[in-house]
Amino acid sequence: MANYQEDLREQLRRKYEEKEHTVVKIALVGQPGAGKSSVINKLIGKNLFKSGVYTDTTVKSQEASWGALRIVDLPGYDTKQFPFEDWCKQFSVEDYDLYLFVFAGKLHDADGKLFKKFKEWNQSRKHPYFIVRNKEDDIWDGERTLEELKKEIIEDVYSKVGATDIKVYFTSCKTGTGFKKLKKDIFASGIDDVKKDKIIAGFKADSIKDLDRKRAKCLDDINMYAWAVAANALNPIPGVDVSFDLAAFYKMAQEIRESFGLDETVIEKYMTVLGPVGKQLADKVLAYLTKEGIMWVIKQVAGQYAKKQFVKYIPFVGQVVAACAGFAMTKTLGTYYIDNCFELAKEILEYEIRHNEHVNTVK
Repeated sequence: MANYQEDLREQLRRKYEEKEHTVVKIALVGQPGAGKSSVINKLIGKNLFKSGVYTDTTVKSQEASWGALRIVDLPGYDTKQFPFEDWCKQFSVEDYDLYLFVFAGKLHDADGKLFKKFKEWNQSRKHPYFIVRNKEDDIWDGERTLEELKKEIIEDVYSKVGATDIKVYFTSCKTGTGFKKLKKDIFASGIDDVKKDKIIAGFKADSIKDLDRKRAKCLDDINMYAWAVAANALNPIPGVDVSFDLAAFYKMAQEIRESFGLDETVIEKYMTVLGPVGKQLADKVLAYLTKEGIMWVIKQVAGQYAKKQFVKYIPFVGQVVAACAGFAMTKTLGTYYIDNCFELAKEILEYEIRHNEHVNTVK
């Protein structure tokens, strides 16, 4: 039994450390004006990069972060200054986990050459990459159908890249078209599970299915965090016979909120338009914004729940009772918080859908 406990403890410790140190590096590649910033902003649901601002990206990269995601807009390529091989070395192209090649209008010759060289370079590396034709809403000529025009664009890509085993994703940041399919295929692209979880947490939820993915990911992390909270605890909480690492719990709550896209600004924005249920959920989520708020919640819950509520979560016979209670309380409160964040994010998503439908109807 003791060996089993130690093995499980070690597994949770390794999982916690791996999660803490894992980042996902995403490379954005494409010409100025293609809408790279808009594409990544749409995927994440945050204005990480300023859209419509053309900067000189011919000599250095532009970077931004959201959660565990590190997004890098790579500079010009296949030029006299940066031939492809030098470009790869200069900007450590091999270090990225995911590549988004974005273009709009006709595919530039330089883009075609890069895609072709990257595809050849990637044969043995197998990095996930996606070719995105952005600004689908501007595809129109009045005489041919949208499908005919898209087929022509795909054939042009095939011609310039010299291959037909390529998938082109059509997106519109104005209408949101194409992003559900793009995200679905990114999730299924073979990225390892830990990094996929980071992407699921970082990308904006556009459907209930997306929210379900986020909830499943958060619930999967609860045991890991619960053990960290209990194992790292040094002192019981005053008035509550529970050993508890408040800093670790605070970090867990913060990551849960971020996963559902619920920072304080977003919550306060929607509190004015949500109904009574939504406002009540917002108050519950906001209660965990500070360590003092978490302490208050813990004391309230500890008073409401008898130990029998926690016993079913205690994993190890013979552990110090207070530490076990810390594990149990983290599991209980963490699950409760995930449910509240899920329901609030769902309320916000449903409001956005209703609002967008109303706007489109008016137009």
